[in-house]
Amino acid sequence: MPYLTLQRRRIFYDWREGFKPGRDTLIFLHDGLGASGSWKDIPRTLGQMLGANALVYDRWGYGRSDPRGSFPFGFMEGEVPALLELLDGLDLPRVHLVGHSDGGSIALLFAAQYPERMSSLVTEAAHVFVEPRTRAGIQALVDAQAAGRTPSWLKNLHGERADAVLRAWSKGWLSARHKQWNIEQWLGAIQLPTLVIQGMQDEFGSKAQVAAIVDRVAGCLSWLVKSCGHTPHTQAASRFAERVGKFLARHINTGP
Repeated sequence: MPYLTLQRRRIFYDWREGFKPGRDTLIFLHDGLGASGSWKDIPRTLGQMLGANALVYDRWGYGRSDPRGSFPFGFMEGEVPALLELLDGLDLPRVHLVGHSDGGSIALLFAAQYPERMSSLVTEAAHVFVEPRTRAGIQALVDAQAAGRTPSWLKNLHGERADAVLRAWSKGWLSARHKQWNIEQWLGAIQLPTLVIQGMQDEFGSKAQVAAIVDRVAGCLSWLVKSCGHTPHTQAASRFAERVGKFLARHINTGP
């Protein structure tokens, strides 16, 4: 299995659509309780559709990467230098980022700080501030865990570490300090093609998140997905691949 050392931690990564020099690269950033496996077939589907390289990786604390014991305030901001190190380590001068939930927030932060390393951006259910709905959704997962009902999908992604991941991540998100977390101030710095996606029945956030991004990112496009919750890439996979594929096709270089 391929690993990189990022910030002195072992990080698992996987080329879902094998790397070929000269092609653009799509990097998929998973959600706050997810891992590279959360993306299912979407990376390979889009990679093949666009003639692009497709990369997934498990951030620190997730999946097959090194474990972590806590997610302190600013943990998403802390993933930005790790992502930059990933790009440098794999010799990727510019990429397209597709980020889900926490991964979408990290993608927004990266786009604002390192625009020269990006060609386009897609976010799905990204958070830019904390809503009561988000905290309530996370608390419901914590309550289910306390009742012995840790979701099976969490165990599929993290194995024996599933309960520890949920405990550590939820403690960070539900902390009093994180309640004040807000990255709206970064959004005006994003100056690249951006598509913002959210399910209309998202149980972890409202369309106010989309409005905040669209209001601040010049020329940003949005898609509110009907009859869909927090994960359009699995709940509406074919529609997601078609819509995201069309957007990325306008900004991608397939090489010689």
